[in-house]
Amino acid sequence: RMASSRAKHTKLSGSYEPPADGCCQRLSDMISGASKEDIRRRRFEQYHLPLLQMGGSFEMISCAKSCETSGGFLSGMSSMFSSSKRTEKKSTMVWVQISSELATLEWHTLAQKNGTPEREGKIALDGVSSVNHSDSEKGMLIRSTGGEVMVELEAEGELECEKWVIALREALVCLEKEIQHCKRVKQGSKRLEGRWLEMQRKKNAAESYKKSLGTVGMKHTARIMASRD
Repeated sequence: RMASSRAKHTKLSGSYEPPADGCCQRLSDMISGASKEDIRRRRFEQYHLPLLQMGGSFEMISCAKSCETSGGFLSGMSSMFSSSKRTEKKSTMVWVQISSELATLEWHTLAQKNGTPEREGKIALDGVSSVNHSDSEKGMLIRSTGGEVMVELEAEGELECEKWVIALREALVCLEKEIQHCKRVKQGSKRLEGRWLEMQRKKNAAESYKKSLGTVGMKHTARIMASRD
């Protein structure tokens, strides 16, 4: 049964192909001297990016804790005492779409509490190594650069799953500049945060030292006044 399931995935994989470029488009590419990378990027923006920007609903089968940014007070408290690599296996319906800076996949549950999603999270594309089909006919796995499963999703159907798998694979290639830029910005923010924390530590240490000097000075003055008496 597993072999027949894998055979189905093999047969389906690659069955979805965007329309081929017309004669006018190919002529325009020749005149402009567009490279293969330019053409691939154009086709990605034309056929795959709109799908990612519009977003879609999935059943989230599992999600690594590192890909979840919030989940209420109790969830936040429990995450403090659990590994960031631990994966939640409780399935739920979520909405997934690419962020405005085109470097992160954002998701949130369709179920809400007090007007906000019960859970939500982000998947930084710079940490994604592969997007593949799962054992389910309509499922996909997003793996980290370390090989761990970050998220397992199931689409509404096989064709929808195939479209998302292809779109995300193309995004990892065609959005390399955006992904690396966002990565550098995050690294810069972490460095600034580290410098600020170090400055605060030195400031607090200096204030503590001043307070200790003040106490010693007051004791010394008191001794002098007492000796005069």
